[in-house]
Amino acid sequence: MTREELEKAIIELMDSNTTITLACSLEDVPWAAAVYYARRDFDLVFFSDRSSRHSQAFGKNPQAAGAIHGQYSTWQEIRGLQLAGTVERITSVFERAKAAALYLKRYPFVRQFLTEPEALSIDVAAGVAGVSLYVFRTRTIRYVSNAEGFGIRWRLEISDGRPVGDPVRE
Repeated sequence: MTREELEKAIIELMDSNTTITLACSLEDVPWAAAVYYARRDFDLVFFSDRSSRHSQAFGKNPQAAGAIHGQYSTWQEIRGLQLAGTVERITSVFERAKAAALYLKRYPFVRQFLTEPEALSIDVAAGVAGVSLYVFRTRTIRYVSNAEGFGIRWRLEISDGRPVGDPVRE
């Protein structure tokens, strides 16, 4: 597979799905959580409550893994992405504004959550105060497509949100 073909397949999977399951570990205790994301190149932006278990873990150990995939009826149909990287809270006002705009473009319904939480419920209004934007900075993406054969993966290295080097078949 060429780099262009792999990039196209990865972007198609990222853009056609909405949820990544993020894995973290704190004090040798693993945890996973699903979050909506918006793609910024090959990095992913997401909102999360700062007090959530995964946000607390990422604050102390930014190493992360993630999986993006659809729902399939047979193992032969399975296509997905396995990602490795780091998660960090976005603290710069400029970067938060850019990330929020990207996220709101993909999920316009979130605008009401952020700007009028009291219109949704008391619990939502209280929860908005603890929500922050985060970025999953991808280092490695493994593309899996069982249509190509069971257990075949293509690996692409990422730096600063962009692919580097040629894909490697594993």
